[in-house]
Amino acid sequence: QKVFLDVHNLHLHTLKVLQKIVEESSAVVPQHGAVDAAPHRSLPEEAKESVIQFIRNYGNRYGLPQPAAPRGRPSYPPVYLPASHKKGNIFEMCLESLNDLNFPVQFSYRTFRRIWKVHAPEVQVMKRRTDVCSHCDQLRECVRHARTVAQTKTATDNLTDHMRQAEAERAYYKSAIQQAKDCLEDDSVQPVTHATFDFAQQLELPCHTRQVGPLYFKVGYRVQLFGVCQEAQRQQANYLFSEKQSIGEDGKKAHGPNAVISMLHHYFANNPVLPNLHLHADNCTGQNKNKSVLAYLMWRCLTGLSSSIELSFMRVGHTRCSVDGYFGLVKQKWRSTENDTMDDVKRVVNESCRANTAVMFDWLWREWDVYLSCYFKPLPGITKYQHFTMSSDDKAHVFCRKNITDAPVKFRIARDGVSMPVSAVDLPRELPAAGLSLSRQAYLEKELSTYFSASAQACLPWK
Repeated sequence: QKVFLDVHNLHLHTLKVLQKIVEESSAVVPQHGAVDAAPHRSLPEEAKESVIQFIRNYGNRYGLPQPAAPRGRPSYPPVYLPASHKKGNIFEMCLESLNDLNFPVQFSYRTFRRIWKVHAPEVQVMKRRTDVCSHCDQLRECVRHARTVAQTKTATDNLTDHMRQAEAERAYYKSAIQQAKDCLEDDSVQPVTHATFDFAQQLELPCHTRQVGPLYFKVGYRVQLFGVCQEAQRQQANYLFSEKQSIGEDGKKAHGPNAVISMLHHYFANNPVLPNLHLHADNCTGQNKNKSVLAYLMWRCLTGLSSSIELSFMRVGHTRCSVDGYFGLVKQKWRSTENDTMDDVKRVVNESCRANTAVMFDWLWREWDVYLSCYFKPLPGITKYQHFTMSSDDKAHVFCRKNITDAPVKFRIARDGVSMPVSAVDLPRELPAAGLSLSRQAYLEKELSTYFSASAQACLPWK
């Protein structure tokens, strides 16, 4: 008995009480009388429900609804309140509303915030840098300023239809990822590789945790970050190149179609991808949604590099995807480290998370736009469509859809009377990196060199 008491840190009286409980109540664990009982000063349940309903009604009236965010976020669709709407002011309006409803209850601002956080987390006050859809904002303003019943109904229907389309695009994006995951586990599922590609906001060197004041007003040495993410395998290749290594002088044409296609071609050639591809990208016409990218994907089907390719674009303002999440991890690491050289940028990307891999500049820029224009013609009204499908079975046409549920529209983009390429051996001519102009080199040497660390002075990134 003494050993048992010592092992379990019990007193003899406590042991006897436990033995009595076991004998009388068949080992039922005793509970305190206050368990599951509401505190005597707690807010009445009816009043709490009124507070929750007030918060949700306030969000429906002034908020901007959004589709549910991608993986890593809550599943409920958030409703963003304007940043000018403070929770303290909403709390005061809630108290006035409860008094008008004959609920003479008093509760603290802290209790109000706790109820909001637990029972209405979808209603959020927008941060200053929150990215929202401008079309959603315009439609919401139309609803708020409607004067007649007919105007209110029309504006509400337009907003509902837009949100329904955005939610459908989000669901289609998730289903494409799930299909790519299923084919890795089940051989009976059609094999397909899903990937998302996009540019991140450019990085600038030097970047220090303690930034010197004058450096804020300088134009740093720019480094571009382009990511290709395979969500099913949780891997993202991050292509890094500086303004000296860009196609255009001083970093120009870094986001053009030649740059995008060259990096995509390098990625597909050096990573395991299946013949069936499904790609997602944002709606930027200069980078992704243009005749050159579409022609390149058709060229892959013609030359046997791919069997079928589907290129999908998300709705403008609703383009959040996994590649942006991995960019966010890079930015978190970037802000907390000392960065002076391209090797530092590579280290930051590789250490940001296990899924991120840095790809330093060792690929070739090629003149894809001129080469592809010899075989393919532009697609009329390309900006109106969101989904493009091409296959090796039909080597001249692209099937386009404005929405997921629409029937595909067939367009011929192959030029008439031109012999189409049948092999990927013949590639466009190489484009050398344009480097830096003399004026840009002089600026970097004069304005920025003194802000680099002593260890980086011997190997400044532009030299």
